[in-house]
Amino acid sequence: MNTHSIMQAERVLVLGHHNADPDAVCSMIAFKEMYHHLYPESSILLACDDISKLSRKILETFAQNERIESGISGEYDLLVLLDTNSISQLGSLSAFLTLDPQKTLIIDHHEESEDASELAHTRWIKPDISSTCEMMVQLYSDYSIDISEKVANLLLTGILFDTRRFFYAEKTTFEAISTLINAGANYRRCVQSLIVRPDRSERIARLKAASRLTIYTIGDWVIATAKIGAFEASSCRGLIDLGADVAIVGGKPSKKRVRISSRSTTKFSRATGINLGSDVMAPLGELIGGQGGGHQNAAGANGVKNRGEALKEAVELIRRKLQAEAMETPSA
Repeated sequence: MNTHSIMQAERVLVLGHHNADPDAVCSMIAFKEMYHHLYPESSILLACDDISKLSRKILETFAQNERIESGISGEYDLLVLLDTNSISQLGSLSAFLTLDPQKTLIIDHHEESEDASELAHTRWIKPDISSTCEMMVQLYSDYSIDISEKVANLLLTGILFDTRRFFYAEKTTFEAISTLINAGANYRRCVQSLIVRPDRSERIARLKAASRLTIYTIGDWVIATAKIGAFEASSCRGLIDLGADVAIVGGKPSKKRVRISSRSTTKFSRATGINLGSDVMAPLGELIGGQGGGHQNAAGANGVKNRGEALKEAVELIRRKLQAEAMETPSA
């Protein structure tokens, strides 16, 4: 990926998605350190709508002096979007942006959104790579920059998080891990930084999701849906642990916001070929008045309406996909 032509700005704004997870936060800090190495006089602001509780713990462990702002101030010559390629994933910050696709860089490992080409002319989007943090390891190598111990720990932690401790890892992931260990990353500390007991409200949300289940069986597959207020992604993981092959949870954090999260087992995605990001959440984005996308096994959508209808439509999208696959499969 040739980013040299665009990465020459003095004032840089680096944004992650709302409720930024460890992959987003750790890659943001890594990008900042890399850019400062290339252009020591540059001014770089890191910002996102909010960061997750787990991300805050990681910052306390490895980067106490780093600041990630919740608002945007001043002017910038380059906008960098990390771990997202959709304007809707930026949350409230999107309303304050001055968008210029010639001065915007996207680095992300999610499926490319419909508006990505309008957001940035320079894009490095690789859905086949495990995490944005893994992409940052490659970027450091491309620029022949040594990875500091701090950045090595951050990038390893981000990779551990997004791969569920290598459950979704590929060969390139382990090559990146080797690079980070050699750069000084402490594997045990990185793992420990990711261990956090969910707080009371998150545990209650998971229990509510379990108590409000609607269960669908399509062939041998079990699909579970539920409506709660918040913690949709965590609730999805809980439903998968309870036995669902696919979990889809709709949240409504405020009157004018709707969030849909989804998760599936590796067995389901490999057997069916269904990609929750492109096959389910992307179509749902329009239904809820927003946008959706993500990965094969983990995806989401953000909008403003039709939460209940979206959950039903998600199941129907999966049903139709499975039926189409069955019709295309020749009989023995």
